[in-house]
Amino acid sequence: MKKVCLFIFNPVSGDSTIDKEELDEIVRVKLAHFETSIFETTGSDDTVKIKSEYVRLKPDLVLIGGGDGTVKLVAKSLINTNIPFCIVPFGSANGLAKCLGIHTVEDSWEAVRDYVVHPIDAIRINDELCLHLADFGFNANLVKNFEATDGRGMLAYIKSSVSEIFTTESKSFKLKIDGEMKQVMAKMLVLANGDQYGTGALINYKGKMNDGKFEVIALNPESAKDYIRMIMAMFRGDLEEQNSSIFYRCESCEIENVKEVEFQIDGELMGKPQSINATIEKQVFQFITSKRFSSSQKNLS
Repeated sequence: MKKVCLFIFNPVSGDSTIDKEELDEIVRVKLAHFETSIFETTGSDDTVKIKSEYVRLKPDLVLIGGGDGTVKLVAKSLINTNIPFCIVPFGSANGLAKCLGIHTVEDSWEAVRDYVVHPIDAIRINDELCLHLADFGFNANLVKNFEATDGRGMLAYIKSSVSEIFTTESKSFKLKIDGEMKQVMAKMLVLANGDQYGTGALINYKGKMNDGKFEVIALNPESAKDYIRMIMAMFRGDLEEQNSSIFYRCESCEIENVKEVEFQIDGELMGKPQSINATIEKQVFQFITSKRFSSSQKNLS
């Protein structure tokens, strides 16, 4: 008897032009060992519908075809079910998928074949769930600009970033890290469960997604040379060694957004909250990952 797979598919995610008929054909080949049911999100009552489909099908696996927003939608809908998820990266940047070692759609099919499941932490930020990365400042401004532009995809994201590179000002933040008070100046303040953005920039190279901790990272480059060093460090994986960065590892933190800076969680704008309270939720989800994720986590042990 075949196992059951629920494939939750966002048809308007990122640059994808795939439709349900084409996806049906792909699934018949790539998931021949599963009885697969495809559910398309519509943006209307998706959480209720996803829960209903889960109860109806009682699947052994949930595939998520979309970007970070789609993954977050499904995770929030099916939290505490302990069902294994696997991401099929149809989004614009697919940051969380890349953190899990899934860079291409073919990586997803290979991961399902290998079926290596890892428990993954999440960060509870006020009443929201963060699977990947949240931040104040520079990147949140990029997300806001990106949403205001026509078109989607990585090219649109890059275009929206140009005006932000040298115009973002340092802002003051008050932090309470595991009970200890700190004050920092930063152009970007990151809460990191994952290790990288969808661009491939490594913001948190030494971070692990299942160690019961998350990282708070303050970035404050002051000159064009600092920016260049910071960007190069992100792609080399040694950002923690740069003078313009400060790293904290913790299980909880409170952040006072003194200057009312823009904030985003997993690519979703959250306005300018006066303060946030962040706490780790340990190994709350199960994700099928690629072999490169397994290897990277062992190297960090």
